[in-house]
Amino acid sequence: MASRDHENSQPAPVRQHVPDAFFKGLNLLLNEQPDKALNAFLEAAELDKDTVEMHVALGNLFRRRGEIERATQIHQNLVARTDLDDSLRCLALFELAQDYFKAGLFDRSESLFQELRQVKEYKEQACRFLLQIYDHEQEWHSAIVVAEELAGISNQDFSKRLAQYCCELAERAVSDNKPGEAEYYLESAFKYEEKCVRAAILSGQVAAARGNHLVAIELWREIEEWAPEALGEVVELISDSYAALGEQRGYRQFLESAIEKNPDARIISALVEVTQNRKGRIAGQRLLLEIVRKYPNLDGLYQLLRNRNAPELFKGESIDLELIATLLSQSMGQSREYQCRQCGFNSSSLHWQCPGCKEWGSVQKRVFSRERDAVGHKNYTVQ
Repeated sequence: MASRDHENSQPAPVRQHVPDAFFKGLNLLLNEQPDKALNAFLEAAELDKDTVEMHVALGNLFRRRGEIERATQIHQNLVARTDLDDSLRCLALFELAQDYFKAGLFDRSESLFQELRQVKEYKEQACRFLLQIYDHEQEWHSAIVVAEELAGISNQDFSKRLAQYCCELAERAVSDNKPGEAEYYLESAFKYEEKCVRAAILSGQVAAARGNHLVAIELWREIEEWAPEALGEVVELISDSYAALGEQRGYRQFLESAIEKNPDARIISALVEVTQNRKGRIAGQRLLLEIVRKYPNLDGLYQLLRNRNAPELFKGESIDLELIATLLSQSMGQSREYQCRQCGFNSSSLHWQCPGCKEWGSVQKRVFSRERDAVGHKNYTVQ
């Protein structure tokens, strides 16, 4: 009884009081009223300067509003405190690292994220920010290390991204006239992604630069089977290698095969040019008329209309007005040739990394296809 009385006589621990304004701010934040929430948190921060979570929330609001300096100052003050336990200090470091990242101070941000990378609770988030930093700074070796680490701790597949990083290093090696180093990185790219279009194109270029044109052509023609949408990117390269070998027949056979899989304007133009060189201008133009009707293509149509005054070409022929109207309609709404599968970003040239969403290997060339509906009308669409 004496012992129990002694325990009961001990003063109760002092419970830290959280200002009501803090909960008011949280409620406003949940109701998507950030401006009013900011005012409530400012009021709460004045009432109680010791509540860490409240100051973290306040800093986050400033960062969302674009007031990076104020957010940074709040989080720096938290990190400087010596009375924080490890979990709260890591929280403050994480917020401060995001402030630096948002402000474009990547060196400072990287340093903090590297520290947080060693903390289990923040490892994945820190690695994701580091990957963005190394991607932006083009530090491909560091990006590979972090991407491999992320692949091991998350459920996300980083194989395509890793292959692209290797291709970036290979291109750098080619620019530095180091073909052996480039081949090493390209082999690594194929290990990450067996059917990497960019690695196949670069491998062919390295082989051609060394005079191995047959090997280069074989590498480029493999694309025909597993990535026909990319055939237009290698037409000129294949043409140069066949020319170096003095083998125009093989080049013509490639074009005839490729156009069945991808009626790219570059393939069409090349095949028409080869036909004109062999059989004359009229034969080439008649082939163009046949191709445009079979594979709707704006570039081919333009070339065709340029020859509208050639009576020998259109003798006994009629222009498919439905085709012309449809293609012009498509061009008004789809003026760009390339589109990102991830975010829909449109571009007039091929980007290995989408400028919009920063996804790697997601940009592809549009392909026109022709189908018939139930009553037999032709429908031209862009894929």
